[in-house]
Amino acid sequence: MIQKRRRAPLLALLLGIPALLSGSSLPAGDLTVFVSTANPTPDWGRGFGAALSTTWFEVLSFEGEIERLGGDPQGPWAALNMTSFTASALLAPPIGRLTPYGGLGLGVFRQANDPDSDTGRLRAFILGTKLTLGVLVLRIDYRRVDLSGEPLLGLETRLAAGAGISF
Repeated sequence: MIQKRRRAPLLALLLGIPALLSGSSLPAGDLTVFVSTANPTPDWGRGFGAALSTTWFEVLSFEGEIERLGGDPQGPWAALNMTSFTASALLAPPIGRLTPYGGLGLGVFRQANDPDSDTGRLRAFILGTKLTLGVLVLRIDYRRVDLSGEPLLGLETRLAAGAGISF
């Protein structure tokens, strides 16, 4: 119990310092859901996912994302699915309601196509933009993706569009 009491003030201090330096009471953030498509297009079908991001010092954004992407339902990879988790650091300078962003992401992926599967790391180069309309956020995102090792199905790029809420 004593350790928890000591950690709470330290955590509050660590979370509060960036807010004090940036002049705002709390860092801004958003939660978005999206649909995606990937290349090579003939092999990949549609995907979906969610991202949680927070902005610090008005220009630096950190994001966590989870995505589920499936193989083309009409092709030889119809049974394939890929789940990925990505953490990203992005430069995101706001220009009015529009926030262009770009940066790098690192994560893990798992592809499964019974009975085969592959798990590895992923790297992503990310470019995108967000439009904030009150609490509504609209987003479009391009990623150049590099999967480690020899995945069951290669992934070169991903395009996603979504909507969410700003807080």
